[in-house]
Formats: sequence, C-alpha cells, structure tokens
Amino acid sequence: MSRALIAAALALALAACGGSAASQGATVSSVSVQQGDLPSGMVKCDLTGDIASFIKSEQGPDPTTAESMKTEWDAAKSRGAKDGYAAVYADSSSRCAGIKTSGSDIGAATYKLVVNFVVQFKDEKSAADGYTSESILNFSASNLKKSGAPVIEGTNTGLSSNSITLTQPIGSQLFYIAVWQSKAFMVILAVLNLDAGAAKKVATSENGRIK
Repeated sequence: MSRALIAAALALALAACGGSAASQGATVSSVSVQQGDLPSGMVKCDLTGDIASFIKSEQGPDPTTAESMKTEWDAAKSRGAKDGYAAVYADSSSRCAGIKTSGSDIGAATYKLVVNFVVQFKDEKSAADGYTSESILNFSASNLKKSGAPVIEGTNTGLSSNSITLTQPIGSQLFYIAVWQSKAFMVILAVLNLDAGAAKKVATSENGRIK
C-alpha cells in the first residue's frame, strides 16, 4: 500500500473513531458525574453545563451566589484553571426547577441531590497546588478539616493521594463531600441524601474517567 493510501486510510479510521487521538482525552464534561453513576430516578438539572453558563443561570434567582462564583472562577483562572464544568442532579424535574428558579438553599435539601464541579488546570502541578494550598470555587481540603467532622484523606478515600472525603449525617440529611486532584483535574463533589455506598460509587466512577 502506498504512503498516500496509508495516510488516507489512517485519516478515515480516525474520523470513524470520532477524531484525532488528542480529542480522546478526558475533559471536564466527560469527567463530571454522569447519569449512569447515579441511582435510577435521578434527573440532570438544566443548571448543568460549563462554568460560565452555570454562573449566568444563577444570576436571576441568586445574584449573590452568581457574583461570588464569578469571583472564585476568575481567581481559579489566575492560578492556572483553563476549563470548568458544573453538573447538578436531583430526584425529580420539579426539584431541578425549584433550584433554578428560587435560588433555594441546596445545603438544606432533604431530597437526593448531587452537585459537582470539575476544574481542569493547565498542568498537573497547577492542579496539585489548587488542592494543597488554595481554595478553588470556595472549596478546599483545609476547610473540610476545619469543619470538625471526621474526614478520610489520601489513598484511603479510594480516589487519589491528594483527596479528602467527609461523610456526615445531620438531622434527616446525609452529606458526602469529596474534594480531590488527579492529573490536571480537581474535582469537588457534594452528594446529599444518598446512602454512603452509592455516594462513594459516584466519586470512584468519576475518578476512573480521569485518564
């Protein structure tokens, strides 16, 4: 086979696979929580999307949160963040609509809820710095430790060496919060009112997509 035919065949094979090898890597949206990570019945909320879209969606119902998030995102970009994604799931479409339109305090939710932020940095060092020494989108490992609730850190979380998780029942709620860094990604995950096993499965599934 001539070199020209080999090149043409390779181009067709790459096109059939969806693009070049570079396009096959993990992205903030592909790493983020997916429907298959969750128990049946969970619904993806309209707030899900890139960080800029998320901030814009919050401006109407909750301008204070939107402004704070914009400030935090601008700070993250100054520290090497290049892309960000928010994924929000609830146990019904009506819950999603309520979150979007009323700006209700999701921290007080007694229903099943998942809020996930994925940030991709320019390189692994910037991501590690974001985890170890900085607050990204107002989340940090040090803040979780200061909460006073028992935490698990490092590889014992089942995630990465730079990771921390917290599982805490509060009244009728159950919180699972995980913050971790792997490669050039930093992930912030809050799972409310799923059982502990299901919540951990969300985190490990997500972490497994970071290649």
